[in-house]
Amino acid sequence: MNPGPSLKLVSASPPPATLTLASPLSGWAARLEEVPDPAFAQRLAGDGVVVDPTSTELRAPCDGVVISVHASRHACTVRAETGAEILLHIGIDTVELRGEGFTAHVQAGQRVRAGDVLIGFDLDLLARKARSLQTVMLVVNAEGYTVTERVEGRSVSVGEPLFSVSGNASAPVAQEPGAESGATRQVRLLIAHGLHARPAASFAQRARLHPGVVRVLCQGRTANGKSVSALMGLGATHGDLLTLQVDGDAAEHVAQELAEWVASGLGDPTSAVAEPVVTAHGVKPMPVAVPIFQPGKELLLEGVVASPGSAVGRAVRVVDLPVDLPEQGQGVAREEQRLTEALARVRRELEDSMAGAPGGGGARVEIFRAHLALLEDPELADAAGKEITAGRSAAWAWRTVMERQAAVLLGLEDARLAERAGDLHDLARRVVAVLTGEASSRVPSVLPPEAILIADELLPSELASLEPHRIAGICTARGGPTSHVAILAAGMGLPAVVAMGNQVLAIPEGAPLVLDGDRGEVRVFPTEETREATRRAMQARAAHRRAHLATAHEDCRTADGVRIEVVANLGRPGEAVTARDKGAEGCGLLRTEFLFLERVRAPSEDEQLARYQEIADAMGGRHVVIRTLDVGGDKPLAYLPLPHEDNPVLGLRGVRVSLREPELLRTQLRAILRVRPAGVCRIMVPMVTTRAELRAVRAMVDAERQALGISTPVLVGAMVEVPAAAVLADQLAADADFLSIGTNDLTQYVLAVDRGNPHLAARLDGLHPGVLRLVAKTVEGARLRGRPVAVCGGVASEPRAAPLLIGLGVTELSATPAVVPDLKAFIRTLSLPRCEQVAREALKLESAEAVRALVSSTWPGL
Repeated sequence: MNPGPSLKLVSASPPPATLTLASPLSGWAARLEEVPDPAFAQRLAGDGVVVDPTSTELRAPCDGVVISVHASRHACTVRAETGAEILLHIGIDTVELRGEGFTAHVQAGQRVRAGDVLIGFDLDLLARKARSLQTVMLVVNAEGYTVTERVEGRSVSVGEPLFSVSGNASAPVAQEPGAESGATRQVRLLIAHGLHARPAASFAQRARLHPGVVRVLCQGRTANGKSVSALMGLGATHGDLLTLQVDGDAAEHVAQELAEWVASGLGDPTSAVAEPVVTAHGVKPMPVAVPIFQPGKELLLEGVVASPGSAVGRAVRVVDLPVDLPEQGQGVAREEQRLTEALARVRRELEDSMAGAPGGGGARVEIFRAHLALLEDPELADAAGKEITAGRSAAWAWRTVMERQAAVLLGLEDARLAERAGDLHDLARRVVAVLTGEASSRVPSVLPPEAILIADELLPSELASLEPHRIAGICTARGGPTSHVAILAAGMGLPAVVAMGNQVLAIPEGAPLVLDGDRGEVRVFPTEETREATRRAMQARAAHRRAHLATAHEDCRTADGVRIEVVANLGRPGEAVTARDKGAEGCGLLRTEFLFLERVRAPSEDEQLARYQEIADAMGGRHVVIRTLDVGGDKPLAYLPLPHEDNPVLGLRGVRVSLREPELLRTQLRAILRVRPAGVCRIMVPMVTTRAELRAVRAMVDAERQALGISTPVLVGAMVEVPAAAVLADQLAADADFLSIGTNDLTQYVLAVDRGNPHLAARLDGLHPGVLRLVAKTVEGARLRGRPVAVCGGVASEPRAAPLLIGLGVTELSATPAVVPDLKAFIRTLSLPRCEQVAREALKLESAEAVRALVSSTWPGL
């Protein structure tokens, strides 16, 4: 009989057992939640009990083998005969004493009996120098073990039973030889006190999110990256080079993320600039290591603007609470039923949240609707079902599938799709919380006044569950400006800075902060003068905004009476109500990609019509410019396979894709034409480079209008996003009813700067004279045909750009809804001759910096 391919066993399972652990010292036993360190209080390092000691010797809680003694002699780990690994950690932050006051009586590899002395310590010295004397005893390899019969809330004597541990080491995982896909990274450890308990727990927590194997190598020793005790046992100290090995799906992404997490300090301060990480494709520069935060020393951190505004408050850290899920299920039928019931419950919760959203819900409803679509995605359900059929538990299967898909999105070059990974993390957490009975939100239920949330990545459901008055602002290490959290924050009026890197995670709990959401900056331990100045500025800004909002619904004219329409850019139906309430005179750009992305099939004509009609109704009769589908390049569609392109930004995208897939375009055109009242919606064609492209689309519009029996004319315009369109604006204007300049792409193509390249981001400035000259060329060509020109790109939302664009002849600005009141108020202070004069001067300058300086000197209040 052929035994088939051989399997290798990662580990062997000892027989189930129950072990009673004795108290390692005398003192007062308490709950872990009372420890002033989140690594212990939130059980990131493991589960157990804390003792506030009155004795001066740490003794073995059971028979076993010492597997590590920390270099600072403040902690050691013992492996019991059942396989349970017990961490004993004396005091909090005692690693900073560098061994002072501690005497180790054992060494790694030594066998001990219950009651043997492990470490002696000077109780008086620790009482003076340590943050706390509380000594924790934890089971750190929690997989397969359960802590029971805890003694808490009373005094204990050394040797007295403290808690029991039942279970055994994790079951073996069979892997087919050669089936792994692996990745390796090398990174320097720059944590001042080495890989002690807190950073080890932080690394293990992140590593456990990956279903594959994670190993860490240091000076010839190898550790399981998911085991706190194994990582501490490496004895890695400041300056050591760690080699990270990751196997399984998305190994490259996971290895890179873990390497960057190590380089940033794993939440602890570092003492030097991180060295480059050696990747499979060369050397990738690493961000500057986390600074050491100290009261009285103001430090400035920078990130990406996600929501404007300012905040003064104190840091409240949102820390992941690791949930160790059983991999093996209780039978396929049982686990399938549990997952079905959990998905149904989360679906009901989402529907209830949508129904109860105030004021129609806006962006909040849109986000919940997107989460519902993900819950109903058949591919995700099928993938989870396969894991359950293979014997996995429902919780393990669902989390694994969602994290795997999130890793795929994070690996894409499309930043927008990568930001959707947060939605997958969110749904993974919500469903697992139902299955395990754990809390689905990591945000503390009680928040101090002026709380500024600090998180690796805040989840949409966590933010949506909070009332705006409970928090002052948001700072995250990851995420992006178009993520659902960023959209929610803007809708709630909360300033937010994202993509700050892991340095933000080292901000101490309770540290005073000043958050500037307009500049993407956070000041840690700011001076009292800075805080008071920011509060005064916030009060003045609020007063100005109230005044601007009071006049926002009036027509916008310059001080000398020139009519300038200020309309809004919209990315989903929920934003229309906000735009109308902020005084937008219409919608100058509706990005329809929200209907087509993040799904497995194209939306139907009726589905599109319903959403377009919803937006038109919300705008109350004001015109709505709908851009036809703009995909391809950096926005791929799963159901619309396009050929591989080495340079997709210059390939099939925008109108080129629409003309290649005419039925997709015709369906969208019919949906737009059916919106009532007829003619309220205008059609805009993206990425036009030739007159022939525009003519082809207009011919389709006319044909579908006739087929539907619609006699009302429908305006059709062209977006000017490439230099050729600007130069040939006079030709395009012969067939277009209006032109609208998309400055984001136009700037990219004019300056040959990739919008997605972070190393060139500072050069991507829409106020570059080269870009402004093409704006002028577009207006010049349009005037020959009597066509109006709008700007719907990013610079239209920037006050510094407004006088230049108006001076060049632009008559419509399509901006982010939140800035409409302030933008209209500023335009009312301008005069056309002055704008024209400054615009002419700007065209003669050599750089964007010079243009900005010119505007600032002309209008100092900006």
